[in-house]
Amino acid sequence: MLGLTFDLGRFFYEHTPSTSVDSKDFRLLVALHENARQSYRSLGQRVSLSAPAVRDRLKHLEDRGILQGYWLYVDPGIFGREDLMVFYKGDWKREDALKALAADDVAFVTWKLDGGLSVQIWPHDRGTAVKALASALGTRPSGETFTEISRKFEMSPVDWRIIDALVDDPTMPFEALTEKTGLSPKTLRKHLQSLIRNETIFIMPRLGSLADSGEVVYHLAVTGKVGLIELRRTLGEAYLVSDTHQPPMKYLLCRASDLADVTSRTQAARKIPGVESVEVTLNRELLVATDHVHSLVRKKIREWEQTRRR
Repeated sequence: MLGLTFDLGRFFYEHTPSTSVDSKDFRLLVALHENARQSYRSLGQRVSLSAPAVRDRLKHLEDRGILQGYWLYVDPGIFGREDLMVFYKGDWKREDALKALAADDVAFVTWKLDGGLSVQIWPHDRGTAVKALASALGTRPSGETFTEISRKFEMSPVDWRIIDALVDDPTMPFEALTEKTGLSPKTLRKHLQSLIRNETIFIMPRLGSLADSGEVVYHLAVTGKVGLIELRRTLGEAYLVSDTHQPPMKYLLCRASDLADVTSRTQAARKIPGVESVEVTLNRELLVATDHVHSLVRKKIREWEQTRRR
């Protein structure tokens, strides 16, 4: 379903800047995926760098368009909704990505450098949601993955207030967050740490193209029943960003020494028992439906207020 559909050599040649992403840059990006609210000092401890060195490296990644900001991802299970990702192959434009973003129940859209679209939907009803998206784009998706709600969430009104405040600015300073939520620093810190630790929310980097003429950082979508340890034996540096159940797919952030290394590692990954397909995928832009997320969160806040009044 997700086969490699473009010429890697020509593709990287046409889209690469002149400097490389080294191992420390990669480890910084991995640390940001785990929690982008970490301080420069905390990030530096993870990668053996000083806080000023971390700041300079992140600024360099921003200047090159690799690090395009930060965003808040919320587990849709807190709204009682499912996780559906649909894919559109082809040469789509940014205007098409915006149309998809405005469709019912769409949480975010990733516009790929090869022109494809990946659209995440948080549906109550999968069939209705896919039809609405197909109507917006004028065609059915070329593939999809699906993950059911896997756990129950115990959410407090404090949690909802924190999430609502972070939707627009996930990395806002702690002092500004206390002011916006009206919470004490102790209460805010306790609940925020719990939300991140329990993987109710993810504060992550918004990444653009991760290809360079030297070392390469790239996303890889691997479909099939295969373990992460086995994939790392073949791929080397690889971090699990997310996974889905139907079909089983792992979305990885990887690093290779050069383009030839990317090609050889992805070809080797296709030969691993249990692997059905492997696709290199590079982001042009990530578009987040912040208004939709706000509406879901604020509905929960209103429901809690109505219950308290009763």
